[in-house]
Amino acid sequence: MTMANAGRPLEGIRVLDLSRVFAMPYCGAYLADLGAEVIKVETHHNAFVDTTRTLNGPYPDNKPGDLYYERGGTFHTLNRGKLSVTLDLRSEDALEVLRRLVSVSDVMLENFTPRVMRRFGLDYPNLKAVKPDLIMVSNTGYGHSGPWTNFGAMATALEPTHGTGAFTGYLDVDAHGNTSPGTVPNKIANSYTDFLASWTAQLAVLASLIHRARTGRGMWIDLAMYQVGTSFMGEGLLDFAFNGRRARRMGNRHETLSPHGCYPCLGNDQWAVIAARDDEDWLALCETMGMADLAGDARFVDPVTRHRNQDALDAIIAGWTASKNKYEVMNLLQAAGVPAGPVLDGRDMLKDPHFRARGYFESVEHEATTGLGRQEYVSRGWRMSGSDVRIRKSAPLLGEDNRYVLSQVLGLDDGKIAELEAAEAVGQTLAGAQTPSAVPLARQVELGWTVDYDEEYRK
Repeated sequence: MTMANAGRPLEGIRVLDLSRVFAMPYCGAYLADLGAEVIKVETHHNAFVDTTRTLNGPYPDNKPGDLYYERGGTFHTLNRGKLSVTLDLRSEDALEVLRRLVSVSDVMLENFTPRVMRRFGLDYPNLKAVKPDLIMVSNTGYGHSGPWTNFGAMATALEPTHGTGAFTGYLDVDAHGNTSPGTVPNKIANSYTDFLASWTAQLAVLASLIHRARTGRGMWIDLAMYQVGTSFMGEGLLDFAFNGRRARRMGNRHETLSPHGCYPCLGNDQWAVIAARDDEDWLALCETMGMADLAGDARFVDPVTRHRNQDALDAIIAGWTASKNKYEVMNLLQAAGVPAGPVLDGRDMLKDPHFRARGYFESVEHEATTGLGRQEYVSRGWRMSGSDVRIRKSAPLLGEDNRYVLSQVLGLDDGKIAELEAAEAVGQTLAGAQTPSAVPLARQVELGWTVDYDEEYRK
């Protein structure tokens, strides 16, 4: 296909998205923002549908509703801008439809274990015979070779595998309040590795499109998530390779710089981070706190001594920040040239004036049947000059684009489409759906599922 509109970098590129859950669906959403036509190939059978449609939420006002599988915020975030076609791949007719779709597409995303794609005859060698210049991303936990190749994986379980847990963790605190390097590995977040895999896949797809334009050849991208994670380990991995030294788990502190931490501010669960890079920052911090004489304190007189006495130093800084709003801490220190920032929660981010000024949250109108109305979604951390890169539509309803894909893209006549529908190879209603019960927000707080909630969040 040809690039028809310079305002949309991937205009004219068609992407088939067979993936589920997070990493590759989010990759597909970014490709849609860039102008590609992204067709989500899913199923209308509840036992096999993408779990972000049915299990993840969150739902508006904590109410799933009868059409809960069209209302989940996670699904809409990961699948914005896409089309939806439902194909029950247990049907040979549906498999043939998919092969025909491959023949008229440029890119395919999938994240099944290797044996699944081979069983369906949808592995790269088979699909390359259908579309010789196909660009295909196969995203797995451990890649398509090696002794772990058929192991299943989730991002949360991959973090320790690719080393993150060895480098992240909180400081241990003894009975006297003294800290020492942590002894318990910690996760970074719910799906850290998924983000890394998604961004890596986007880069690989764009590079492969350039390669195809130059050579006419397609590309198979064998993306192993645990390898992607390890590639972000950086200096900790090099330190052991060069020195045989294991990195310490040190919470919010830095290996060599101090002060460097997260400090309590005025209000409940309010924090600001401060990171002094050198003596100039240290002196500016002392002046801003109104404690210029602190710079001459024997415990903090030079970087090495300061680093050695961080517990005492952090207590002094926390005493100063505790009486100030977190934005005030940031503004005072930034004015003095010291890197600092507030710790933002969800409400803070949605209200933050800098996010608003940069248009980071993009507003999308949803299909009336969902009851979602107009909602805002996170966009991208970058802008492209002269390009109409944006979220173009909400995530699709289940099978919303069956008729377009089957009739207009593939040229199937009404009789053939009717046969597929009669055989339940395609459909628009989730078979076997059961509206999930909602756990009250107060109970979620008791269970530790969430920190807090605001009943007046709309104000």
